[in-house]
Amino acid sequence: MKGLNTLIKLHKRTLDELRRKMAALENQKIQLLQASARLDEELASEIKTASKTPELGQFFGGFSNRIKNRQLDIAREVAKLDKQIETLNNEIRDAFSELKKFEIALENAKFKLKAAQERMLTIEMDEIAQQQFSRKTEDS
Repeated sequence: MKGLNTLIKLHKRTLDELRRKMAALENQKIQLLQASARLDEELASEIKTASKTPELGQFFGGFSNRIKNRQLDIAREVAKLDKQIETLNNEIRDAFSELKKFEIALENAKFKLKAAQERMLTIEMDEIAQQQFSRKTEDS
């Protein structure tokens, strides 16, 4: 059982590490999505400004293209993160499955140990009862 406890601790540590990685990836994804939203807001603001000031209109096209390109870059980065998250989810699922196998094995070992102890106690009690019965029959 000591070996199972060690394996369980090891797998829990591995699972925790994978979950921390998942949290970091999800945090990166959130930050990228927020950056994309800020770019949308900035573009909307510049559209309003350009419509009010015609002189700035000539610069707006380049600015708009840079914003769109940056949003495409962000979308590609988010897609990469989604693939990494999916892969990591599979690893977490596998690690969790392995952990559960060891936890179930430990529970089974504990159950077998308890059953063996109860069986020994029953044998002991039967032996005591048999000795008492033998003494009674000898006395009578």
